[in-house]
Amino acid sequence: MNKLLTILLLIFSFLSCKNDKKSELEFYAENQTSFFDLRNGDWTKNSWIRKPENLKMVHESFKKFGYDQLENLIFKSDNEFLIQGIYIKRNFDNLIDSLELTYAKPEIQTKYYAEFWNRRKAEKNDSIVYEIIREFNSMKMDKKLRNYENQYVNDTLVDLLKIEFDNENPNSKKAESDFYTLKKYGFNQSAYNLLYERAEYSELELDREKLEKKLTKTTEFEQPWLIDNKK
Repeated sequence: MNKLLTILLLIFSFLSCKNDKKSELEFYAENQTSFFDLRNGDWTKNSWIRKPENLKMVHESFKKFGYDQLENLIFKSDNEFLIQGIYIKRNFDNLIDSLELTYAKPEIQTKYYAEFWNRRKAEKNDSIVYEIIREFNSMKMDKKLRNYENQYVNDTLVDLLKIEFDNENPNSKKAESDFYTLKKYGFNQSAYNLLYERAEYSELELDREKLEKKLTKTTEFEQPWLIDNKK
């Protein structure tokens, strides 16, 4: 993993899904947030996420939402783990523990960890990466330990996480609330997908035609945040 620290794979794995261009005759306007390219772009080449302030924002936003609610994104075994199609032949927990342990102790760093931390130093984000790893390890021990720094939280990102991951038992009231949240942030194509292209909402009773009329149309398709998961 020469591009990004392994722990941040957990943070960004849900962001790495891509969409193919849709074939609907009508398209809807989709707002582009500062972190939007992490969802639809190649985030391993994304310079935005390497900036310490942006790493801090994403981390604190995930703490507010709850890392424990994202655990199903990692598939672990004793000596390997898989995140969003990325295979790492290492024990996940041991890797994270070792990253924390070796940060300030170059004398015990093997080649892997020396190269890892040297890359972080070159990117000038080693301090925040270490902070994230240290806090993540603390949260592994106590899942209730999620005191976040609210001044760094991006409420838009937190609301998007709630829509996508806090939906174990969806109902019509929540679906409509999620629709209006997406519309409020200007995610019209995402709101359209909620109505017609999301499996978790498909069986719910909604006045879809009435809600669709509230969306802002556009002449060109724009990649949505909330992807089509029915195909």
